[in-house]
Amino acid sequence: MGVAPDPAVPPPEPAPRGSDWGGAETAPHVHSAVRAACGGEPALTAEVLAALSPEQRRGWRALPDPLPHVPAFDAYRRQAVPQDVDPGLLLALALCSVGGLPVLGLLTGSSSDRIAASPLGRLVRLRGGAFRLSDPALRASVLAASTTGERIGAHRLLASAFEETGDPLAALWHRARGAVCGDPRLVEPLLDRAGAALRAGSADCAWAFATEAVEHAQTGTDALPEALLCAAHAALAGGCVVDALECAEGALRLDGAHRDAARATFVLAHALRHGTVPGPERLLPGDPAVPGFHHAAVLGASLSAERGDHERTIAWLAAGARAEHASQDRIALRAWCELLAGEGTGATAIGDGDEIRRVARALCAGLQGDPDAGLRALAEPEPRDAPEVAVGLPVRGPLLRARRAVAEALLHVWAGRISIARDLLRSAADRLPVAFPFGGLAVSLSRRLDLAVDGRIGAWSKSLEAAAPWAREPGGFVDRAIGAYLQGRSDEAAVHLRLWDDRGRPAERFGLPGLDEVGPLSASGGLEPPETTTARRLRERVRAAREASWRADLETVAEESRGVCSPFERARVEALLGSTCAARGDLGRGVRHLRAAQSLFEEAGAHAWRGLVERRLRAMGERAPVGGGAAASSAQPALEVCRAVWDPILTAREMEVALLMADGRPNREIAHTLHVSVRTVEVHGGRIFAKLDVRTRHELTVLAHRTDQHL
Repeated sequence: MGVAPDPAVPPPEPAPRGSDWGGAETAPHVHSAVRAACGGEPALTAEVLAALSPEQRRGWRALPDPLPHVPAFDAYRRQAVPQDVDPGLLLALALCSVGGLPVLGLLTGSSSDRIAASPLGRLVRLRGGAFRLSDPALRASVLAASTTGERIGAHRLLASAFEETGDPLAALWHRARGAVCGDPRLVEPLLDRAGAALRAGSADCAWAFATEAVEHAQTGTDALPEALLCAAHAALAGGCVVDALECAEGALRLDGAHRDAARATFVLAHALRHGTVPGPERLLPGDPAVPGFHHAAVLGASLSAERGDHERTIAWLAAGARAEHASQDRIALRAWCELLAGEGTGATAIGDGDEIRRVARALCAGLQGDPDAGLRALAEPEPRDAPEVAVGLPVRGPLLRARRAVAEALLHVWAGRISIARDLLRSAADRLPVAFPFGGLAVSLSRRLDLAVDGRIGAWSKSLEAAAPWAREPGGFVDRAIGAYLQGRSDEAAVHLRLWDDRGRPAERFGLPGLDEVGPLSASGGLEPPETTTARRLRERVRAAREASWRADLETVAEESRGVCSPFERARVEALLGSTCAARGDLGRGVRHLRAAQSLFEEAGAHAWRGLVERRLRAMGERAPVGGGAAASSAQPALEVCRAVWDPILTAREMEVALLMADGRPNREIAHTLHVSVRTVEVHGGRIFAKLDVRTRHELTVLAHRTDQHL
């Protein structure tokens, strides 16, 4: 969670891989928040991250406001602030975040024109009738250097200014922050403001108002349970699971009308903090007709199912059946849990509804073989009457948006778009607590995507792993096997897979890119689309091809693989076919399959896999031509056949581009070979696709193979 309660503060920009990166113990979204608060200054960011507690760096607790005082703040403030600027006024401006010009006039006793011409004008941004400190790092340094007493006085000054200018919400905030003793009269309006912020998706703002309400409710008011529950919701929405669990436990210990409603919050907080879901018997007994019990049952059942705990899933489903809620909700929940258990498809039964069911329906579409339909479902605008809260959490809050982002990345993986999935996951990790949804699926997903693209696990994945606050099932054997295989060490990869097999093949709940080219056969990877299953079984058939009939067996596999639409899964089949054919003496066919795999891996963005294929081609004596143009490619029989068939359709230049594309060459290499621009190659490619009735380079390569085999 960020450090400023004002929702008008712009979102942080993506975290760089620079010297200010907080290391493996810092969650990416925490780094982005601190970096934005420090104005992008690497030295300030690094010192502040080092001063945070481990739980704060990992995103388990909210960031402190103000940020910790570090020596770099003093140096920065001395350099940025003119000597004749009033420190008290500067502190008030820093606490104000954003305000109207009348407030600035009351604080300074000057007009906006005079302020702009004064030394203070260098520090303040005046635009659209509002003002703010123009330098986020200056704001953070001023707040960090202030004392509690100085901030209380500045808040009181701001409260008076906002009351006089007619801004009751801002006046409420500063009056609450400027109070020395708790004021029970402020609790209800603070909670109203926190609830509005939650519905708007601003977890930071909601946390600030809710925790302030808790402070003012400590004076014997009956509103303390409600304030603690609101703070727990805000913390959960932002992924601050330690704060959420403490607040939920506090609400459960108190008598009151919100005790039952706190159960669902406790279930979710406990699952996200410890990785295990408490059973229904862990919660205090109560009337199952209370809506809070329904929420607890929904969360308990779905979270248990996502973690593979079927016994506890059944217990929560039974508890939920006793609650009085719509039968359609019960059907949807049971369908989702059965799907996670591998016992059904469930897409129709899940239906449309809140954000939880919307994501579930999208994943169901992917598991039924249409990941693009799932992506379209996620991209559809929300209806006007869509609920703002799903099982007690704001649908626009960071936690549920993280759930959607992980589902979106997974659907792209199932569609074979590896590099797109990694870019989306990284972008989401900079803004959202993606390490929490689906039992920490994003941690394993990020590692597999790093391996597919770079051939190694990067710092981003390691930081995500540190952000997950529970011990995960050891899955390093498969990761190490993939890394070794992509570096050409097949024997080592097989050893890791055998160790993984000896451990009972622990797998993620949803299918991720694994490795079945070596090691034990039938290496299923959890819930996966039918196309992924088909491609895996085709690779098994390649490995199991009999010596007496291997040519016919491999031809059958090659023919059936044309029905696999995922470029990544199809490429792995082609790569294994190519390697097998070459190993059995059919170099020509082996090269053709490897060239197809090379092109498909490039389309998928799986650069490490493409590099593996290129190394195999070089080992077989196949090298890309240096300057021979299309003539060098035309030496291959398949492309000679294509030249004869496509000659009546394509122009001479289009023929050159088409043959090089079918040969697996990237656009940049084609442009260099033909001495044209990349844009020219793209234009020719579009015309070629239209004339040959194909949509992608993948389909062009498939057409080239089909042309060769039919003539």
